[in-house]
Amino acid sequence: MAKSATDSLSYENLMDRLGEEKKRLERELKKDYRRSRKYVRAHPEKGLMTAFVAGLITGIVLTKLFSGEK
Repeated sequence: MAKSATDSLSYENLMDRLGEEKKRLERELKKDYRRSRKYVRAHPEKGLMTAFVAGLITGIVLTKLFSGEK
């Protein structure tokens, strides 16, 4: 079955929109990353505490998950 001109245009439009959305998300992620790094550099104790608590919770969850206890 051959593609019609409208199918091809729709595909091109979709690809253009996806490309623009990808670029927008990349810019947003980079901006959030820079903002997060600045915050952690300004407040290292809060960043360290957050990492500690996240590691502790992850460890508890993984232990319960793999120990077979419910």
